[in-house]
Amino acid sequence: MKLVEGDWGYGPRLDNVHCLDYMIEEYGYKKGETLLVGGSYGGYMALLLHGRHPEYFKAVVDIFGVSNLFSFYHSVPDFWKPIMKTWIGDPETDKERFTRDSPITYLSSMTKPMLVVQGANDPRVVQEESDQIVEALRAQGSEVDYLVLDDEGHGFSKKKNEIKVTKKINEFLLKFV
Repeated sequence: MKLVEGDWGYGPRLDNVHCLDYMIEEYGYKKGETLLVGGSYGGYMALLLHGRHPEYFKAVVDIFGVSNLFSFYHSVPDFWKPIMKTWIGDPETDKERFTRDSPITYLSSMTKPMLVVQGANDPRVVQEESDQIVEALRAQGSEVDYLVLDDEGHGFSKKKNEIKVTKKINEFLLKFV
């Protein structure tokens, strides 16, 4: 977990790509057939992989994922700012990296069908993170299904919502197998 501090998008993204290549080379997985699902940091990574390496995936699910490092940095409470500088950097001094590592930078490459899940009361990854990526993708004509849980934050505190999301993800992904 410490290795992603200050490097949210470069090294970890390439680790995932190398893993995908390994699965293709060693086990005969087919490029373009992977169903990608991630939540929280994994949701961010799912979005970034979709934008930077869409050729590997058939469909993508983002659960509570960060879409834009600039808005993410500015959406957290002020007392989080010192740790945010350690985790992701500073939006002014690291502007180039924030741009490079923000999934929203790669909208035009996000061509695979997506499901986005978001808690309306999420204090960590606020709903604006999902709203902005969904709106931008829909504006360019991309296929995006969006589920907002009005009574959830970051994760599932209610069993009924966990069941609802699991069913929704299963229904979504079954269309692609």
